[in-house]
Amino acid sequence: MKRFIAVALYVGLLAFLGGAMAERHGYFDRLAHPTSAAAEVGRPTRLMHYHAVLAAGDASIPNFDNAVLTLANRLKRSNVEATILTSDGSLVNDWRWYATSWMIDEVLSDVGKWDACLVFVTSHGNEYGLVMGMDNAERYYLTPTRLAEILARNCGERPTVAILSGCHTGTFLTALMKTENRIILTAARKDRTSFGCSADTSFTYFDECLLEAMGDAGTWAAIFERTKACVTKKEKAEDFEPSLPQAFFGSAVKDLGIE
Repeated sequence: MKRFIAVALYVGLLAFLGGAMAERHGYFDRLAHPTSAAAEVGRPTRLMHYHAVLAAGDASIPNFDNAVLTLANRLKRSNVEATILTSDGSLVNDWRWYATSWMIDEVLSDVGKWDACLVFVTSHGNEYGLVMGMDNAERYYLTPTRLAEILARNCGERPTVAILSGCHTGTFLTALMKTENRIILTAARKDRTSFGCSADTSFTYFDECLLEAMGDAGTWAAIFERTKACVTKKEKAEDFEPSLPQAFFGSAVKDLGIE
């Protein structure tokens, strides 16, 4: 397991691949030159070092792997080592392994005593969970129950951020998931679809908006509000039914953020 985590952010290759994608969409410019929005929302009163795992659950389009790679580069600027996982067998190598619930479990089993947990999963989804195309457990899905078990076992009472991106991901806002030490960000209400899962886009709407919103850093609550506003704007422009991104902020982590 150590070999996956130790080289999870293979600096040279990630900078080349993810950096090129991020620069094309202007995210690194926003990081270098933050907008006034950061001042408007304030800075987080509590920052943690995150132990992160980022998973692309489906390989039918490149959007999910694009988001994982670009987010890994964004986190690197905050000194966060992230393990990235893929469902595209052609991308698997010594530093990027298969996206399965078992691998998410394994990665988080090494979380440090003083670290916070950060999980990002982007994929197609329905009210059962998020597609995990290489995982034959739970009918090839990551379910809310399975994720809750993984977080409880490995992260315990540590501050934990779970970002679930896909259609119907509000289904992850269950009683088992909603604990006082967790922040949960989801791309859509339980009964709604999200958009951007097509070959003519580089990211899903939610993922693109999240990456842009993280350029201003701040609290996760502020990042989510900027993400939600961005998604709403995109959907209105296309006259789509609103996806209505949902979030939960546990009482113990309301002020948690990222630099």
